[in-house]
Amino acid sequence: AMLFHVKHTHSWEACPYHDADRARETFGKAMAGIMDSDVGLVGAYVDAAAHTTFLILDATSASEIEEALAPVIDIGWAETRPIVDFAEVMDRVTDNA
Repeated sequence: AMLFHVKHTHSWEACPYHDADRARETFGKAMAGIMDSDVGLVGAYVDAAAHTTFLILDATSASEIEEALAPVIDIGWAETRPIVDFAEVMDRVTDNA
């Protein structure tokens, strides 16, 4: 599996912050979908005022993440990037120097 950083952003018009039912139908379902899938949740963080959610996920592919995040696809946009553990890179870089 690989680590991925997902940055999801939506507009203030689409934001479910003040609508509990909408929050359950979007981010609630997305988080439940992650927990019920083969995607591992490493961390989940939010900057609510900026309408931005940050996820660190452990998955075998970006397609797995797309499926898990299907409930929030219609309310915003997301960037999914593969990432590597910082200490692992430092060990590799300093051992080869």
